[in-house]
Amino acid sequence: MKLTQKILILSTAILAASCASVSAPEGGPKDETPPTLVSSNPKDQQLNVSTKVITLTFDEEVQQNKLNSELLITPNTDNRYKVKNERNVLKLEFEKPLQENTTYTLNFRDGITDITEKNKAANLKLSFSTGAYIDSSKVSGTVVDLLTQKPQKEAIVALYPTTDTLSVRKNKPYYQTQTDAAGKFELTNIKEGQYRIYALADKNNNAFYDNEEEKIGYLEQPITITASTQPVTLELVKIDTKKPILNRRENYTDRFTANYNEGIKTFKATTVQAPSIKIASKIIQVGKAAELFKTAGYNGGKTILTAVDSAGNIAVDTLEIKFEGKRAQRIKGAQRKVVNTTSNENKAVGSMVVLELETPIAITGKEPVSILADTTVIRKLKYPEELKLDSTKTEVSFKMPSIDARNKRISLLLDSTAIKPIEGGPIKFVPIPITLAENGGVGSVKGTVDTKYKSYTIQLLGQDDKVVKQVTNLKTFDFKNISPGTYKIRVLIDENNNGKWEAGDPEFKRKPEKVYLYDKSLEVRANWEMEGVKLSF
Repeated sequence: MKLTQKILILSTAILAASCASVSAPEGGPKDETPPTLVSSNPKDQQLNVSTKVITLTFDEEVQQNKLNSELLITPNTDNRYKVKNERNVLKLEFEKPLQENTTYTLNFRDGITDITEKNKAANLKLSFSTGAYIDSSKVSGTVVDLLTQKPQKEAIVALYPTTDTLSVRKNKPYYQTQTDAAGKFELTNIKEGQYRIYALADKNNNAFYDNEEEKIGYLEQPITITASTQPVTLELVKIDTKKPILNRRENYTDRFTANYNEGIKTFKATTVQAPSIKIASKIIQVGKAAELFKTAGYNGGKTILTAVDSAGNIAVDTLEIKFEGKRAQRIKGAQRKVVNTTSNENKAVGSMVVLELETPIAITGKEPVSILADTTVIRKLKYPEELKLDSTKTEVSFKMPSIDARNKRISLLLDSTAIKPIEGGPIKFVPIPITLAENGGVGSVKGTVDTKYKSYTIQLLGQDDKVVKQVTNLKTFDFKNISPGTYKIRVLIDENNNGKWEAGDPEFKRKPEKVYLYDKSLEVRANWEMEGVKLSF
């Protein structure tokens, strides 16, 4: 056979093979249609089911998508199963027969997709009974974050029968579901009875509460679930029962630094020998450390450190404090300390500016701080009329004065001849840039309180619900020197009048104390007093 004939025959064979093969068509619209369940065995709502195999048939080829973690079977069962998938049929094969006289609900969530574009079989649920009837009790409701009242999506809602010893801290729930994007949930086909109900922001995806970093919501009393149960609201909150841990110590000639494993809200230091001596200290590094300073009245010795976190957990440590080593240089010379951060760090006229120094200092001059426009001094600040030095001698603060510096770079310059360290050599200062708010001013928020409660904290919230300012137990309030922006008001209500707001009970026998959110956003403008805010709670 000639070579040309061989090539012709081979080309024909390749062409025929390519025509016979099946491949995805090129071009055309993208497949966005999710797979649809055509039939199942058992059928939805079927009674007297006796099988170890559940079969689902779809209108197209499907595949499992982390089905072992996505599939929620209620009531919870330890009956293991295998997943078998063949084209458009998916099977669950259980090791043991299903429990008798039980209504089962299988919620597949995002566990099944098609094989082309991985479109998810949406809202796929299957309910059936191994007995003569389907349980018809149900409960629905909403899960929100307690402190923000924002709906919480993908939170686990869990039911535990009061008749057994299952614990939300150790065991998966008997019944469970998940909230939707609006924080809504519904549990159906439940056996009528009394249950303990919880909501859980399940970070580690194990369906029970074993980590205090997770938020939990609960009712302090069991709920009776029937076919006409009233909707419930569950409020997520973080319950912190662990006291701060002192995990690192730093000794310097001018200070001692105590580093903790979490943020601390208050800190106090007293000497064992003379508890009445006032020790200069402050919290630093976003609340995770505290510093004690060497002063004329305090030179170390056996000292009691008391740190309290935001949940009220108290850590008490007794240490032998020594001021030794070298002088701390946590910052170079001085820097701006960000206080009351809102939507930006711009400083408006009348707002507070805090300068943090590297070591305790003494102010020996009358005008130790200058304001520069470009390189020209346009204003000098007087001490003590305009400048304040805190008790630790490490922070200088002042209110931003009105200046005319349009289109110029503004900075602050500290005078090294007028600001001297208490110990060690002189400090070198470089200009500290500062940005003025474009509107050139600040505003205020004034209001009144109408309440039956005696103890409460009013909080002004800025961006990301951070606390900008707060006051306690006032019938009238006035938040001054507020940078322009959008704010909210939240009130933490101390219902038991013990002087602190309690987030929750580790035993789940007492609900968190109440939180009130003012129902309007506040638009603060420069040089404007917002009045007439009325809080009723």
